Amino acid sequence: MKVVIMRTVVAIALCSAAVVAAPDKMPSADAVLRELKAGNDHHVAKRYQHPHQSAARQRELNAGQSPHAIILTCADSRVAPEIILDQGLGDLFDVRVAGNVATDDVLGSVEYSALHLHTPLLVVLGHQKCGAVTAAAEAGEAEGHMPSLVTLIRPAIDAAKGLPGDLIENAVRINVENVVRQIRGSKPVLAELVERGELTVVGAVYSLDTGKVAWLPHDQTRTARLVTPIPDPLRPGEAKSALRVCVPAKARRQVVSIRAASPLR
Repeated sequence: MKVVIMRTVVAIALCSAAVVAAPDKMPSADAVLRELKAGNDHHVAKRYQHPHQSAARQRELNAGQSPHAIILTCADSRVAPEIILDQGLGDLFDVRVAGNVATDDVLGSVEYSALHLHTPLLVVLGHQKCGAVTAAAEAGEAEGHMPSLVTLIRPAIDAAKGLPGDLIENAVRINVENVVRQIRGSKPVLAELVERGELTVVGAVYSLDTGKVAWLPHDQTRTARLVTPIPDPLRPGEAKSALRVCVPAKARRQVVSIRAASPLR
C-alpha cells in the first residue's frame, strides 16, 4: 500500500512539474501585445498565419505549457480567441465566461496562469452585442443561475445610462474597464504581480461587424467619477436577493470612472 501511495505522489509531482514549467525567457507583455494586435490584423484581412497548429507543436506541448497571454473573454461562440487573434496551440490561456466577468473561479484560473505559468499579459476582452450585457440591461429577473452573472454586469449598465451613444455598446466597454480594475486590485495575488510589473492587464472590445479588436487606453481615468458597488460572486440561494440589493457581502466599494463615449483605439 505504501509503495502505491509513493508512486502516486511521485507521478503527481512529475505531472505538476511539467505543467508549471516556464520557458527560459518569456516575452515581455508589450511584445506579446504587439503580436496579438498583428494577429487580429490577420483575422480582419482573413490572411491567417495559423501558427503553432502542427503535429509537432502538439507533441511539444505534451511536456508542459507556457502561454504568453491570458484571455478573459465572453463564452460567446462568435468570439474565439485563437481565431480572432491568429494564435495556436499553447499560445493562449483562455478563461471564458458569459459577460467576461471576474468571479472567484475566474480569478483563481487567472492567478494560476499568472503565478505558476508566469504569463505576462492578461487581456479582458468584451465584444459587440454581448448577450449577457443585454440581459443585464433588460427589466425582469434572469432564469436559473444567470442572475449571478447579470448582477456583476449591472454596475456597468448603471454607469452607462445617460452617456451619449448606444447603451449596450457603452456598457460593454465600461464592463471591460470594471473587470480590468477589479483584476488589477485583486489581492493577494494579482495586485502584487501587477505592482511588481510581472503582469500587465489591458482591456479590449471585439467588433462582430468588422472582426477588429479595439484596444482600450491603459489610462481609463477621468475627473468625473461614480462610486459603484461591485458585487461579490453569488453563493447558492442568493441570486434573487442579490438582484434586489447590488451590494458586496464585505461592503467593498470601487471607484468606477465614467468616460464619455470616445472612439476606441
